[in-house]
Amino acid sequence: MEFLKINPGHWARDFFQTIGLPENLVSGLTIVVDFTILIIASIIADFIARKLLMGLIKKWVIKSKVNWDNYFLEAKVFQSFVHLFPTIAIYTFIPIVFSDIPKWISPIQTGLSLFLVYQISILVNRTAKAASHILENTESFRDKPIRTLLSVVQFLTWFIAILAVVSIWTGTPLFTLLGAMAGATAIIILIFQDAINGLLANFQITLFDLLKKGDWITFEKFGVDGDVLSVDLTTVKIKNFDNTISSVPAKAFVTDSFINWRGIQIAKVRRIKRNLIFDMDSIKFCDNSLLNQLKEIQEVREYIISKEEEIKKHNASVGANKSNLVNGRNLTNLGVFRVYATQYLKNHESLSSEHSLMVRQLQPTSSGIPLEIYCFAKEINWVPYEGIVSDIFDHLIASATAFGLNIYQAPTSRTGYPFTPKN
Repeated sequence: MEFLKINPGHWARDFFQTIGLPENLVSGLTIVVDFTILIIASIIADFIARKLLMGLIKKWVIKSKVNWDNYFLEAKVFQSFVHLFPTIAIYTFIPIVFSDIPKWISPIQTGLSLFLVYQISILVNRTAKAASHILENTESFRDKPIRTLLSVVQFLTWFIAILAVVSIWTGTPLFTLLGAMAGATAIIILIFQDAINGLLANFQITLFDLLKKGDWITFEKFGVDGDVLSVDLTTVKIKNFDNTISSVPAKAFVTDSFINWRGIQIAKVRRIKRNLIFDMDSIKFCDNSLLNQLKEIQEVREYIISKEEEIKKHNASVGANKSNLVNGRNLTNLGVFRVYATQYLKNHESLSSEHSLMVRQLQPTSSGIPLEIYCFAKEINWVPYEGIVSDIFDHLIASATAFGLNIYQAPTSRTGYPFTPKN
């Protein structure tokens, strides 16, 4: 009948005392039994979480028609979630299991509380990571700095987790810790200045849409010329065209000047702006002989005929003495070439007819007189674009001689120097 006197709350201790074991042995065996029960309960709770709950969740995900749950399963969000239940269950039963050893209850619950904070932090981070994958694969969010937001969430999660650990360990309320940290703000800012600057820079980059993943940028200060791989909390990663990877501080894109070529990708055209420099000594009025030769060029034939009529009427009206070409109006070989180049560009199938196209004369220099080619190619990729540019200028350079024009180049040992050095 002694067994009927056992207290259910202290059953292990009472049982060992009832059978007459020494007190020091009773305490040791009681601890062993209590921890054995705790371990068995943990194994059972973990089995229920891993096998039963996770099994049901996996079946539900497989049958589900939505996609977001697949990302959550891959990121182990559900796994982290179900593992909270064993920890919470064990925490709840600690006072019952260790009721005969009250001094052990608080330390064990404190340890479980710290472990629970860690589990919740992992759950939040995995959820944020899964959400970022979902958004990155959503068309409307594909060009947004999702990784930056993920980094911010992860940073804040671990920051709050550290505060929670300190609060639990010291027994200080969380809000009291936050109030105490207000006085250490300067130190915190100093320690986390890179993260804070990066965070602020990322907000500005996002707010003003300075750059995003996939943009082609050129940043001469850092020797960067390539596509943006990622926009992270403190750095922006760029894959250069030589396949090297550059990391540039995010704040540099706010404080320094760089070129974003996104407009080219949006417009689907790429500008061509390059000069041909002509020797001014080769520029002359077109006489009848030269005009007859140029009329054989299809692109300028109609232009020359119409201009001849216009100029003839003008010169007759002013009584110009055409024994000297300087008198009255005349066509020049450079002017006719400019018209030819314009017409050639308009007829080029690789150039856009919907954007600006012109051939203009620039300010003469000591090297000659520049003729600027300004137009837009339909091809924006580097290699095909350069091929179009080369084809255009190859043709124009080769055509210049038909107009009696010489392309300028610096004198060399082959071409001869303009001045003979004195002995």
